[in-house]
Amino acid sequence: MEIFDFSNAEYSNRNGSYGGAAGDKDGILINGEPWIAKYPKSNEGMAKSDKLSKFSQTPLSEFIGSHIYEILGYPVHKTLLGIRKNNLVVACKDFCDENTRLLEMRTLKNIHISEMNQNFNVDLHETDDGHLVNLKELFIHFELNPEISKINGISERFWNQVVIDGLIGNNDRNNGNWGILSCGDKRELAPIFDNGASFYPKKSTLAIEQILKLPEADQARNNTNVQEPFTIDGEHHLNYRSILDLTESEISAAQVELLKAAVISNTELVESKLNEIIDFVKSIPGSYEGYEIISEPRREYYLKSFITRFEDVLKKRRDELCS
Repeated sequence: MEIFDFSNAEYSNRNGSYGGAAGDKDGILINGEPWIAKYPKSNEGMAKSDKLSKFSQTPLSEFIGSHIYEILGYPVHKTLLGIRKNNLVVACKDFCDENTRLLEMRTLKNIHISEMNQNFNVDLHETDDGHLVNLKELFIHFELNPEISKINGISERFWNQVVIDGLIGNNDRNNGNWGILSCGDKRELAPIFDNGASFYPKKSTLAIEQILKLPEADQARNNTNVQEPFTIDGEHHLNYRSILDLTESEISAAQVELLKAAVISNTELVESKLNEIIDFVKSIPGSYEGYEIISEPRREYYLKSFITRFEDVLKKRRDELCS
């Protein structure tokens, strides 16, 4: 696998138009095309703990999470791993241009809230926590919001993301981390993007080494306890197991059927691609030009956690549904 040197990459004319809280970003040109270089975020302002790295591993996480989606055949933004300004960065190809813009889900949900409240007698409101998504509210938008309901395959995309995000440990698929592309009157689902929360990027190598020393049963509990950014009561996070177990008493029958279909189809898909995913993670070089790319404990932990969640959560749920 090639690691790139982006040190001399020129700034693109879109530089400065990127925001977000996950770290600094540069708009750069690669072969004349606009990309976004994402830098690791400092953890120094957080509580002092050996469990946290000094800098997050978000570039590595974005790269691995995105490539797993790509291996599985999902539309996902293209990513390259490289060095820029003495940092490991991930370059993400810009899928927008002068005529196309990204409308994040949080933007789409706000467009017609007043109209929907009035015309459909539905009390819609965002939760105060921008990282906690109320599923009942989201599904009302899927059904009634004029901008969202006309997007083909949006419910299927949502549940597929839920299943795969759980496997890669991505607990940040909030309303700002997925959406649609708008070009004139045309609307379509955007490629899957913002996978930088995959595989616990804030964990230090020391914390990972400590986890790997735990008994297998304790490791399994640690690896499967993925907290999702979703709620059905507006207060409590669902975890990966509980969201795959949702029933008609909690969400609509139609959404339950889509969830079941996503569990079954993605189990078969991951099973068919598992060796390719493992080989991909193993192919990432440990270092490049004196910069650490991935430590061996981190590589082992990423693979082990992914396989454990697949075997102990997703595959078991598929077997329950098919029994």
